[in-house]
Amino acid sequence: MSEDNKTLNKGLDALLGGSGSSQRTVKEIDLEKIKPGRFQPRSNFNNDRLKELTDSIKNQGVLSPILVREIGLNDYEVIAGERRLRASKMAGLETIPCLVDQKKDKDALVSALIENLQREDLNPVEEARGLDRLKREFGLTQDEVATSTGKARSTIANALRILSLPNQVLEMLSRGEIEKGHAKLLASMEPKEAEETAKKIVQNKLSIKELSGITTKRSTSKNIKQNNKDTDILNVERDMSESFGHKIEIDTKNKKAGKVSIFYKTLDELDSIIQKLKK
Repeated sequence: MSEDNKTLNKGLDALLGGSGSSQRTVKEIDLEKIKPGRFQPRSNFNNDRLKELTDSIKNQGVLSPILVREIGLNDYEVIAGERRLRASKMAGLETIPCLVDQKKDKDALVSALIENLQREDLNPVEEARGLDRLKREFGLTQDEVATSTGKARSTIANALRILSLPNQVLEMLSRGEIEKGHAKLLASMEPKEAEETAKKIVQNKLSIKELSGITTKRSTSKNIKQNNKDTDILNVERDMSESFGHKIEIDTKNKKAGKVSIFYKTLDELDSIIQKLKK
């Protein structure tokens, strides 16, 4: 098991109550009293998988209680388990077993994110938007988001960087037409170039490795013409950009001096850069 997954397991245990959850009583709650989670990061539910879960619930019932929080007198909101809630309604149930918790908005959002991240249910765009929402709504730095979700800071930076892509490319990523690794490379391009390249990925069924080779050659050719950079510098730029989560260019005046430029497309990205440089 990876370190990220170990941390996620610990994070989810803590958020759901850990070993102390055995002291809680599972409560049957009317489905009509439970509202969908406001902090649900997933926007799309696979109909086939939802039907499979519905059939399972019809045959065996709900085997694992969902996590809810009380938001009013006898009113509840889902924190974790919205698929089970939807499937239970489709199965014709009237009640569902629940663990009731008193979570603040931030904790509810973190719980919903972790629950989905642990089950790998989110597509890359949903994950990025969920992390971005956590960052924006609660004024967290990328380091704090990383700590809250049990993910590496570089993972958070790369996920948020995806959101700078044009909507058309994000839709392709959501539908699974391109992969997260493709999106990571496309995020270093200008919007129009990213759209055109994404279409070529789908049309020509380019792998991430093939795209990386193409972008490296294109970058090498472009920069050698414009700046007469050598391949070593270009490779360093690429590695630094991927590690830092932002486009980086190195201009060398001579072998001993030069400058490093960091590019951003939004004020949120600028804030992210400032926070990283303060470390």
